[in-house]
Amino acid sequence: MAFLDVDQPKTLGDWVIWLAAMGVLCTSGLGAMAVIGSLREELIKRKVLKEKEANSRSLSQALYYAKKRKLVKFEKEGDKLIMVLTEKGKKRKLQYDWENIKISKTDKWDRKWRLLMFDIPHKQKGIRDDFRRKLVRLGLIQFQKSVWIYPYPFENELDFVSEVLGVSQYLQLLTVTIENDQQLRTKFCIS
Repeated sequence: MAFLDVDQPKTLGDWVIWLAAMGVLCTSGLGAMAVIGSLREELIKRKVLKEKEANSRSLSQALYYAKKRKLVKFEKEGDKLIMVLTEKGKKRKLQYDWENIKISKTDKWDRKWRLLMFDIPHKQKGIRDDFRRKLVRLGLIQFQKSVWIYPYPFENELDFVSEVLGVSQYLQLLTVTIENDQQLRTKFCIS
């Protein structure tokens, strides 16, 4: 699986999280040293580290801190030890996907509109502005001041964006039908 150039991890600890999310680190039952060896191999292959820089001590520390912070855990599958992300690790990884998120359109429109309403407090103006900018990039159109509209389901994408920004509690998403929606259909290029 190819990595995207946008927002790649910058520290070894972040790479541990990234690689665990990608399911890269699998080893035989040899334990921690085999995991560190797999991590080293993968980072060299991806040109994150040069062979001389990839020492076991720094990789071991990165792995230790990721485990200590409960970002990763190890599970046994048969004779293999697999590193996986915990829920906390999954949240941490979300930051790397921010720029690449897109709403998938269904083949056939279900003739329903998604109205997103939000009331993010004024004291979080910066976050509110970031949220609005992200809605525009995702293709939503402002229907009223804090009401946005989109013709296709986007609950998963909204969950992701609201979790990253920490605004879930301020959002309401409604699925509605709108009579005389020709003007909206035109804006979204729907026949």
